[in-house]
Amino acid sequence: MVERHDPLRLAARCRYLQVTLAEPRAGQVHGLRNLCRHIVRDGSECVGPFLEDTETTCGLWEERPRSGTFGLRG
Repeated sequence: MVERHDPLRLAARCRYLQVTLAEPRAGQVHGLRNLCRHIVRDGSECVGPFLEDTETTCGLWEERPRSGTFGLRG
């Protein structure tokens, strides 16, 4: 019997996340931008959060296709 687990809803594992470089904003030390490419929010900042093992509450989240077991519960 194969046991299936729901993936953790990590913002970093979202199908629609695009990480890009841009000019740093006020208060930022780097120019990384986390953009959402979902049709509803296209180009807006991702709601995140980008914290280890903290799931996003974004209702648009979909798991990005991947291999391995990173991000699985259990």
